[in-house]
Amino acid sequence: MRYLQFVLVVIFFVAPLFYNKSGKTSEPKRTEVKNKSNKKSDSLAIFNKRILPIFQSQKPSSCTECHLSGVDLKDYIQEDQKKTFASLVKAKLIDVEKPLDSKILKFIQRQPNKPNLITKKVRQQEYKAFRAWILAALKEPELLAAKSNTLAGPQLSDDVIRHARKDRVLTSFIENIWSEVGRCAACHSPDRNQKQVRRHGKEMSWIILNSPVKTMQYMIDQKLIDVNQPEKSLLITKPTMQVKHGGGKKMMVGDQAYKQFRRFLDDYSAVINKKYQSADDLPQQNNEVSFATEIWLKITNVPPRYNRMLMQVDLYRKTDKGWSTFRVASTDHPVFGKKRLWQHSLSLTAPRDSNWSKKIKRKRLPPGRYLIKIYIDKKRKLQKDTTAQLGRNEFVGQVKVQSRWRVGHQRMTVVKFPRR
Repeated sequence: MRYLQFVLVVIFFVAPLFYNKSGKTSEPKRTEVKNKSNKKSDSLAIFNKRILPIFQSQKPSSCTECHLSGVDLKDYIQEDQKKTFASLVKAKLIDVEKPLDSKILKFIQRQPNKPNLITKKVRQQEYKAFRAWILAALKEPELLAAKSNTLAGPQLSDDVIRHARKDRVLTSFIENIWSEVGRCAACHSPDRNQKQVRRHGKEMSWIILNSPVKTMQYMIDQKLIDVNQPEKSLLITKPTMQVKHGGGKKMMVGDQAYKQFRRFLDDYSAVINKKYQSADDLPQQNNEVSFATEIWLKITNVPPRYNRMLMQVDLYRKTDKGWSTFRVASTDHPVFGKKRLWQHSLSLTAPRDSNWSKKIKRKRLPPGRYLIKIYIDKKRKLQKDTTAQLGRNEFVGQVKVQSRWRVGHQRMTVVKFPRR
């Protein structure tokens, strides 16, 4: 009887614990114990969802609104949260005492005077993501204790980073190209080229009135600048007639305008292609500034043997102490040998940051007595080496002149070629 009672207990109470509805045996249920150490932290969740996508994105960060190259928010992120946090702290970009004053947040908030609306939205998203992640990370002792042997951020010198800033590049564009844009205005400025536009279309107008920044961007967008082979940019191959140009020859390979254009183009190409890795790689700053004017100079009685050769003139001003120690104006242009004359508009020149450089911004040359030194590139030196300068070997003479230096082609100053 007791045996029968035992069997019934097993059948009705114990057996159901080991069988499921399908009749198959099953394991006894185990109580799941949550291990707090395996639970994803808040900071890791934010890092994976909002920070890591910035690192992995193919799109540029908001940094590119101010920097053409050298700086990107991706440079401050690694694939691992702990490594990222530790390297940012080591670089003093995260302030663990005053997190909202962290330099990385201030970097992200930097913007140009006229920010792009799309980039502005991206910047806000980046700032909110880093702010939320930093605040969450500071609550986790494991991250606070993390150490790093590397510094977050670009591995370039400050000099290289500053050189690649868009405002610095724009300054170079203004000095080297915008200052000479007047020679292109007749055909390419919308206030003067209606006839050319009717014939060839709106693409003739690549000068944006009163806006060097928009003009530069238009040149880039329209492929007038070749970033891989700057010497083949249409911006210089057309006016030098290396490529067919309806406006004729506006400059010679190696002349002053060509040098200025190449100075900008070569530098822009190097910045875009990240060729500058240290301060030693950067180009030397030109210590002379110049401003193109509508002050014209004509030289007559030029010997026919100099026909079509490049003539350069440098002007020195008479002062109480003698002739100025630096040239105050300069220009160059081929000689019209058949007519035995040379003429061209002057560019006023001065040492960078000098008092004279501030005065010539008005594009006026004071009346007075001047010494004109004349150089001729008889051996095509500048075409062989576009970085070369004319000097003693190319000097052919000098002449003194008293002039009021009036503005306009019809009011040019005229002197005779010096006898030797």
